[in-house]
Amino acid sequence: MPDTPWLVIFDCDGVLVDSERLNVRTWTGMMRDAGVDFTEADAVETFVGKAYKDNRVTLTELTGAVPDPEWERAWRAEFARSQEQLEPVPGAAEAAAAIRELGLQVCVASGSLRAAIATKLARTGLDGLFPESARFSAEQVERGKPAPDVFLLAAESMGYAPDRCVVVEDSRAGVEAAVAAGMPVVGYHSDMTPTGWLDDAAAVISDMVDLPSVVSRLAGVG
Repeated sequence: MPDTPWLVIFDCDGVLVDSERLNVRTWTGMMRDAGVDFTEADAVETFVGKAYKDNRVTLTELTGAVPDPEWERAWRAEFARSQEQLEPVPGAAEAAAAIRELGLQVCVASGSLRAAIATKLARTGLDGLFPESARFSAEQVERGKPAPDVFLLAAESMGYAPDRCVVVEDSRAGVEAAVAAGMPVVGYHSDMTPTGWLDDAAAVISDMVDLPSVVSRLAGVG
């Protein structure tokens, strides 16, 4: 049995690391290069919060053809280059540390590949808060968000029942996945968050400084 009573599951992109705006810029360029009339708002609605393997299916549907491997490889490299500008979400490290001080466990469950999660956490100095054993990726499950699979994997692997988990998410797909998993979710609202994305969250914050107190209330601790 776990030593702590609750598990807090963090999404990575847009919750721990400020990568969504970088990803949106790259997705927009990728779609335009493929000849699709596409805006950054379209990229947010279409791709944010979902696993790359699922976004690749959407990419094929929108362009009408399976991506040329060399073209796709070049754009995957562009995604990687964009992460050189990566910064942590303000207050995320402090919030995660404060949650641990409350006596709760933390982990990451993301649509990103495991290698990408490791790179993002290391680049932003968050890897010490989330060791490799506390990182979970959509590549480990059959279905990405909005399916609940990666959250259920995280809970099972960390030794928690779903009703002893709180999820922190910024995307509609992530909120839907948490709800489907039977886990209360705290929605993180940024200046990129479209209207309605966080409507099903149990609570919504716009500043990470508020996260520990909200999690404490939802978990009934502290």
